[in-house]
Amino acid sequence: MSESFILGFGFLLVCFVLSTFVLTRIQTDIFPEEYEFKLDPFWYLFGLFLLTSVCVYYLQPVGVDTIKTYSLLNFTLPVIFSALIYFCYLLDVPWLTNLITYALALCIAFMQPDDFVLFPEYFTPLQDKFIVALLILLVSKGLGYLNGSGGIASAQFVVVMLTAFLLTYFGILPQILGSFALAYLGIMLAFTFLSWPPEKVMISEGGFSSFGFIMACFMVDASVEFSEASMFIASAYLFTELGCVFYNRFILRQKTEYWFMNTSYYRLLELGASEKALAFSIAKILFVNVLLALFQIAAYERLALPFFAVAFNLWLLSILSGDTKPEELLSVSKWGRNVVKRVWNNKNHQQTEQTSANDEAKTKTTKKRKPRQKKTVSK
Repeated sequence: MSESFILGFGFLLVCFVLSTFVLTRIQTDIFPEEYEFKLDPFWYLFGLFLLTSVCVYYLQPVGVDTIKTYSLLNFTLPVIFSALIYFCYLLDVPWLTNLITYALALCIAFMQPDDFVLFPEYFTPLQDKFIVALLILLVSKGLGYLNGSGGIASAQFVVVMLTAFLLTYFGILPQILGSFALAYLGIMLAFTFLSWPPEKVMISEGGFSSFGFIMACFMVDASVEFSEASMFIASAYLFTELGCVFYNRFILRQKTEYWFMNTSYYRLLELGASEKALAFSIAKILFVNVLLALFQIAAYERLALPFFAVAFNLWLLSILSGDTKPEELLSVSKWGRNVVKRVWNNKNHQQTEQTSANDEAKTKTTKKRKPRQKKTVSK
C-alpha cells in the first residue's frame, strides 16, 4: 500500500478519535432553549474540518499533476464559506441565506479550471458555471432537509466520502482527494455514531446545510477528474428526498411549517415507523448506492446509471412506505414479499367488492319467497 493511503488511514483514525472526544464533551441536549456559542456542536466540527484541511494538504505527498489542479484554497475556502452560511442561518432570514449560499457557490464554480464543463452537451462553459452553482445550492439545502432523524444526513455525508475513497483506491481519483475523503469521513463518522438513535448530539438544519456545502464542493472537485456520475449516484438518496420535498410542497400543495416535514422519512415516522428501524433501512439504501457508484466505473454512458439510481431509491422508499409493521423495515428480504402481499390483498379486496356487488344486485332483482308453513294432520 502506498504512503498516501497509510497517511490517509492515519487521518481517518485521528479525526475519528478527536471528533468523538470533542463531541462527547459538549453538554447540550437536542437544541438549547437559548443559543450559546460554546454549546453549539457546529463550531467544534467547523474547527476540525478547517484544521484537517490544512494538515492534510501540507502532510499529503502531492504529485506534480495534482499541484496544477488543486491548491489549498480548494479545500479551505468551502469550510470558511460554510461558516458564513451557518451565520446567515442564525440570522433567520431565509432569502438572504439562499442568496449568499448561491453567491458563494458561484465563487466555487468559477474557481474550477477553465476546461471543466459538467454538461458540455447542453450548456456553454459560462452557463455551466451557473448550473454547477445551482447544484451546490441544491446539495447544501438538501442535506439540511435530511436533518432531524437518526443521523441520516451525516450518513449521506459518510457515503459520499466513502465512495470518493474507493474511487481513489481503484485509481480513478488522485490520492490527495482520497486522503481528504478519509479525513472528512473520520470527522462525520464520529458524529454519525453520536447522532444515531438514540441521539446524543444533534445539529440544526442550518448546520447540516453548511456541511452540505462542504460536501458539494468536494463533489465538484471529484467531478473535475471525470467522476461526476459516481458522485451523483453516491448522493442519489439526497436527490430522491429533495424531489419528494418539491413534489409534496408544490405539486400536492401540502403546506407544512418546515420543509423537511415533506420528506419521506418524516412521513414514515408520522405513520408510526420506528426511528431506529427506519434509520437502518435507509442505511441499506445508502449501501446500495455505494455499490452502484462503483459499477459506474465500467459504464459507458455517463448519466444513465445516475438516473437509474435515483429511480431505484424512489422504488425502495415506496416499498418502505407500504410496510404495515415498522419492525419489518429491518429486513430487506421482506420488502419483496410485502409488495407481493399488498398486490395480492388489493386484488382479493377488489374481487370481494365485485362479488358483494353482484350478490346485492341479484337480491334486488329476485323476489323473496315466503317460508313454507307446516301442515298439521288431524287424526
